[in-house]
Amino acid sequence: MTSPPDIHGVCPPRFAAVKDAFAANFTEAPEGLNEQAARFSVCIGGETVVDLWGGWADAAKTVPG
Repeated sequence: MTSPPDIHGVCPPRFAAVKDAFAANFTEAPEGLNEQAARFSVCIGGETVVDLWGGWADAAKTVPG
């Protein structure tokens, strides 16, 4: 089993639960759904306050997406 990908991006401490939920998609998703890359952003009042990405660009899970 490969380890989960690093989560990159911007996420202030007040949105730590959002980052945790995003990261869980790579370890707790049903088989086959956690094998790709993903990105998630939140804008409040026109300002991007959360911008996260992680995952793999290859099937072997060796190249970060």
